[in-house]
Amino acid sequence: MRLSYDQLDIIKEKMGVDKLWSFSKISTYDQCSWLYKLKYIDKIKSRGDNCYTYFGSLAHELIQDFYEDKIKYEEMISKFEDKVLEWQMLDDPKLKFSTDQERDRYIENLRHYFKNVQTVPHKITNEQAVLAVFEGMEKYVFQGYLDSEYLDDQGNLVILDYKTSTKSGFSGKQLFKKARQLIIYAIGISQHGRMINGEMRQFPLDKIRIRYDMLKYCNVSFMQKNGKIKTTKAERRQWVAHLVNQLRKDFEGVSKDIEKLEKEIAKLQRKMMMKKTTPEEAEGYSVGIGEIEEQIKSLKDDLYDPVQVSEMIEKATLENSLSALPKFIQNKYTVENCYIDVELTDEIVEEAKEEIISLLDDITVKSKEDDKDQAFNRSRIENSESFYCANTCDMKDHCTFYKEYKEHNTMFMVKSDQPSDDELLAMLGLG
Repeated sequence: MRLSYDQLDIIKEKMGVDKLWSFSKISTYDQCSWLYKLKYIDKIKSRGDNCYTYFGSLAHELIQDFYEDKIKYEEMISKFEDKVLEWQMLDDPKLKFSTDQERDRYIENLRHYFKNVQTVPHKITNEQAVLAVFEGMEKYVFQGYLDSEYLDDQGNLVILDYKTSTKSGFSGKQLFKKARQLIIYAIGISQHGRMINGEMRQFPLDKIRIRYDMLKYCNVSFMQKNGKIKTTKAERRQWVAHLVNQLRKDFEGVSKDIEKLEKEIAKLQRKMMMKKTTPEEAEGYSVGIGEIEEQIKSLKDDLYDPVQVSEMIEKATLENSLSALPKFIQNKYTVENCYIDVELTDEIVEEAKEEIISLLDDITVKSKEDDKDQAFNRSRIENSESFYCANTCDMKDHCTFYKEYKEHNTMFMVKSDQPSDDELLAMLGLG
C-alpha cells in the first residue's frame, strides 16, 4: 500500500521533520556522490527503466500478485512469458542487456523460478509502509515499503526481499552492506511495532528475521557418504550441470557399495569356515550373508555402464532436470528456493546505524554548501565501476564523469589501433 503525498505530509508533521528519507537516497550517495547531486540536488529527470529494473519490477509484481490471490500459481509463468514477449516487441535500446548471452541467462533463470518456485507456507503481506528514526546532526526519518513480510512458526516477523541480481555481493561484509535497507526497516519495526491482523504488536530485534529470496538461484541439497546433508547454490538455468561431478559419483558409488558388501560376505564366509564357529553361529552368518546378497541384488538394478551414465547425465544436463535419471538419483536431491539470511546481532545493527547516520550527516553537510559541484565532486570513473555506469546508472547521459570516461577509452582504443613507428615507416616504404 503506497502512501499518498497528503499522508506523507501528515507523517512529517507528526515526526517534526521537513522531509522524509528513502533508502534509495543514501544508497545513491554511497554509490556515487555525483549521481546523488544530479538526481536529488539538480533534480534531473531519470531516463527510466533499464533491463534489470524492468525485469526486477516484473518479478516482484508476479510473486506478490500470487500471494495476494490475484493470480494462480501456474499463471505466474504464463504471465512472465507474456511480459518477455512484450519486452521483445518494445525493442527499446534502453531496455537491452549488454550481451545476448547475458539476456538469455537472466531470462532463463527467472523462467525456471516461476515454473518451480516454492511458495511460503504462511500468510504474506506485501508492500506495507515502515518508518525508522535515526538521530545524527538532525533527526532523520526513513519511510519505505517491505516487499513481503510474514510471521513464521516461532512467532518471528520475517522481512522477505526479492532479488533478481547476482548473489556475488550477498556474502561476507558485502552482505551487510546490501542488507542496510532491510536493517533500517527492522530497526523501524522494533521502534514502532507492526500491525498484525488488526492488532499492534511489538517486535524486538531478536524477533525479526531478514531474508533474501535470490530468484535467479536455487539451493540444491543431497546426502553425502558421511550421512551429512550438503547444500549448494546454483543458477537455476543450469543447476543440473552444476552437479555433474556429484552425479557421476552417485553412479560410481553403486559399484563401490556392491564391492564393499561382497567383502562383507567374504568376511562372513571365512568366519563360517572357522573351526571354533558353532552351528548356531554359522547359521547366523548364513542369514547375514543372505541379507547382504539381497542388498547386492537390489543395488545391481542401479548398475549402468559408463556409456549409459554419460548419456543419461548429458540428457539431464540439457533438460536441466533429473527426470531422465534413475529414481535412486532423483530421490537423493532436493531443490528449493535460494534464501540468504542476515543475522541481526547487536554488533551488526549498531555498525549499520553508525554507517547510515554517517552517510546522512555527510549528505546534510554537503547539501548546505554553496558550491554543490565541489561538495559532491568525485574522482574519475575506474574500469571497476564502468559496468554500473554503462548499464545501470539512469543519469549517465547527464554525467560529465561518464562522458570523460568514454572519451578517454575512445582515445585509448584509437591509439591502440595506430601502427607502431616501425610499421608506419615500412608502410610508407621508408623502412
